[in-house]
Amino acid sequence: MTKSSYVKLWAGIRQKMESPDLTAHIFRHNYCTNLCYQIPTVSIKKIAELLGDNEKMVIEVYNHIILDKEDAQKAVELALNA
Repeated sequence: MTKSSYVKLWAGIRQKMESPDLTAHIFRHNYCTNLCYQIPTVSIKKIAELLGDNEKMVIEVYNHIILDKEDAQKAVELALNA
């Protein structure tokens, strides 16, 4: 893709979404953040695959989301009552 094609592509996306400050980086970050909120429905491995990155990056950058969703006490209770 040429630079001018890339610029036109993002200009069109920004216009359709009415979001003049949207960048590919912000789009990717929001996409990954939304995927992380879907854990455990989707695995960290699958998120990394969808991003074309590795699991280590997902964990290092998005671990705060994973930790916010964690409920260790409930997991232990479920494991003991199973």
